[in-house]
Amino acid sequence: MKKLVLALGALLACFVLRAQEPYPELGSKLDQYFLALAGEPVSVQNEECDFLIETCQDSLVRQYTALKIYDHYLKSKIMGDEAVAVHVARKWFLSGKVKMKTDEDVLHAQIFVRFNENSLIGCPAPAITLFTPDSTKLRIPAKEEYSVLYFYDTGCSTCKRETPKLLALTESGNYPIKVYAIYVGSSREEWDAWQKGKDAFIHLWDPTISSDWQLLYGVLQTPKMFLVNSSGTIVGRGLDASALELLMNREFSKEEYVYGEASEMERLAQLFSVYGDTLKVSDVMSVADYMAARSFAEGDVNTYKQVFGDMLYYLFSQRTEVYREAGVSFIQKYIERPEIWTTEADKAQVTSLGELMVSLASRTPVGSQVPDLTVPGELHRRPGLFCKGVKKGDFRLRKLKGNPAYLVFYTGGCQACQEILAAVDDLVAQNRKVRVLLIDMDALFNDYPDKATELLDTFDLSVLPFVLQLDKKGVVQHRYVNLLK
Repeated sequence: MKKLVLALGALLACFVLRAQEPYPELGSKLDQYFLALAGEPVSVQNEECDFLIETCQDSLVRQYTALKIYDHYLKSKIMGDEAVAVHVARKWFLSGKVKMKTDEDVLHAQIFVRFNENSLIGCPAPAITLFTPDSTKLRIPAKEEYSVLYFYDTGCSTCKRETPKLLALTESGNYPIKVYAIYVGSSREEWDAWQKGKDAFIHLWDPTISSDWQLLYGVLQTPKMFLVNSSGTIVGRGLDASALELLMNREFSKEEYVYGEASEMERLAQLFSVYGDTLKVSDVMSVADYMAARSFAEGDVNTYKQVFGDMLYYLFSQRTEVYREAGVSFIQKYIERPEIWTTEADKAQVTSLGELMVSLASRTPVGSQVPDLTVPGELHRRPGLFCKGVKKGDFRLRKLKGNPAYLVFYTGGCQACQEILAAVDDLVAQNRKVRVLLIDMDALFNDYPDKATELLDTFDLSVLPFVLQLDKKGVVQHRYVNLLK
């Protein structure tokens, strides 16, 4: 992400010299940026947007960039993105740091911020006191329970479509929630008629708006639906009945999704196959960013978890450098999110695997010096006048002096390992400077268990064979090398 932001920053700087021209290239780059940033926490998106706007040296370029960012998040269908629009409006436009095009635009921004800042995702749900049909006061949302706040009007056509769906969802009894149906009108007669047959709802109104519900929840049109968790935090807004059901499935579902099934692994394999041998870490992340934007639409967190849980399993199953390197960035962006992966099943099946992958990736990474260990093994090189092709003994890893040198960790009963070992002879025959140290993990565990355990803690030996490439100074150049290519 930082590479993209820095590239955008460089592009913004070059626009200072031609500020009077249209910005099609900049607009295209910003669109790519929005796609890459989709699904990031709001705090991260706010920070990155601020960075881009601050990078603009020319006032017109800065105005264009800020307005495009604001317009994108204002119109986004991804639940929670409106928080970024509130931040940009408040920090850059309403503060006067960047001018909007007209005074009317400023007024609209003021209204948008005022009617949204209190009811964003992650905010404590504002407490309001409304009236029941018998005029009893009721303060909502109640604590220690999940609540749905459904603002509706009797004459609203969309409400007429959503109300039966919400009622059926409530009457199913599948979710431990209370649904507060809040009438925004002032006709007692119409309200009484609407309530008939809807006993599953808790009916409320406040015709004089004395509770300020309109401002606190930003109800400028209907329907407007919020989901509040048992801690009193807003976890869903701008919902329809379908999106509400998805969110509640995430919170209450007792059925555990099975990650990594063969059909999903095949689907992902086909998805990445279009890149062939040119696949890069950025390609993997671009695919993930695209899927995030799609699954976050309409608040579809349940689909998000299925998609990214499966992708985590796929990345873990791939023993190539690109996938493994991409895995760390993927995990940091999409798995290390406690607000998404909330259940014990999530921890057991997904986040624990993510933690394992990050730990394995940290062991002797590319660019690091190979640990100064002495290991029993078998050194292969091209035979010469004064040296044999194969030498057995103890070898200090930093003293291999190959250009390049390879460490090959293997076990005797592994078919893939045997194929790699067969390729070693061809490798050393083609290059007299190559050194290949073969390390039999089975033999080490039998004869030197402490040394074998030390190697497990030093390298990612979760799956064998594991091949590491070093330069002549002992610096790791590549991991998960495939010697069969």
